[in-house]
Amino acid sequence: MTRQIWGIVALITAVQFFNIIDFMIVMPLGPDFALAFGAPVDQVPWVATAYILSASITAFASARYLDRFRRRPLMVSILLGLAMAEGLAAQAPSFHALLGFRALAGVFGGLATSISMAIISESVPPAFRGRAMGFSGSAFALSSIIGVPLGLELSLIGGWQLPFYALSAVMLLMALATRFALPDNSAPPRRPWPGTWRFIRRKKTLYAYALLATVSGGSFLLIPSFATYMQFNLGFPRERMSEIYFVAGVATLIAQQITGWALDRYRMTYVAWVGFGCIAMSLIGGFMSDPPWLSIWVFFPLFMVSGAARIVAANTASSLVPEAHERAAHMALQGSIRHGCSGLAAFASSIILTVNIDGSLNNVAALATVTLVVALAQPLIMARLEPMLDRR
Repeated sequence: MTRQIWGIVALITAVQFFNIIDFMIVMPLGPDFALAFGAPVDQVPWVATAYILSASITAFASARYLDRFRRRPLMVSILLGLAMAEGLAAQAPSFHALLGFRALAGVFGGLATSISMAIISESVPPAFRGRAMGFSGSAFALSSIIGVPLGLELSLIGGWQLPFYALSAVMLLMALATRFALPDNSAPPRRPWPGTWRFIRRKKTLYAYALLATVSGGSFLLIPSFATYMQFNLGFPRERMSEIYFVAGVATLIAQQITGWALDRYRMTYVAWVGFGCIAMSLIGGFMSDPPWLSIWVFFPLFMVSGAARIVAANTASSLVPEAHERAAHMALQGSIRHGCSGLAAFASSIILTVNIDGSLNNVAALATVTLVVALAQPLIMARLEPMLDRR
């Protein structure tokens, strides 16, 4: 890839990095919100839920319109909207106002993800798409390693408002960087949008969305319960939890780059099978046996590595599905499906798992078995989708 293309990928990765932090930072700040507004603890998760639901609905509703606008001015407008939403959240006078402002941030955050993925699809040739997706995917791992701890430190210095003020300032800077550093090569397409349902009904589109559903939905069956399982079922010390998340984040960051390189050299189906092998080993050795025969320092990072490999493979394949005049719409629908499947998976896990008096979880092995079956679908679907894609 040329230096200019790498510059575009780096800029979009930075946008994604801060966009992901915006979503993730509210989860560890939950107790601060409860104290500041006197809100019941069981209502605090709605701060994150408001963002997810808003992002999902907005992405689906906006799909047919996004490809009508030039990419650079649209991205600048979205980032300015995010900056405004962050500033409003920092000044929220009540818990319900905070929910509303987080929903507003979800509107712009969902759009930012859709346009970011569309820009990468347009800028990077298919032969290098895996490496670009692996690099941009590192935003998630970096936000876990650097962004969330930094946000928590800011909240200790200036209260829960300071992370939102900091994000507002950063979004303004990202808007300026986008305005001056992102080439404005795109133009509204001449061909019309074929219609949302007609687009979704295409065979390769259905395969692509099913591929993403198996990754997002399958992973979120277990992810919300990781900390509880490790602490109360396995007796892992609470004070060392950040250490294992750091190790998993570093392993994920490395795995994403290796996966991207492999996707550009080998068949995507092969990479998908390797990802399945990793998650199978993690689930069998860490969740489906009592006690686990794999160390927690092995099976937890292995689970996160498998998720990284599988999502980069799915994103790479999905980026090759739409025509030029369908890219932003496709990415918006993709984001909506990903958010929706993650939410449904988290809800399903809450039904399957039960909690003992001591805080430990029941039915973990059953949930891990369901996760394994869902994960198996990805390489099988990839084998059907890959022959339909043009990687020239």
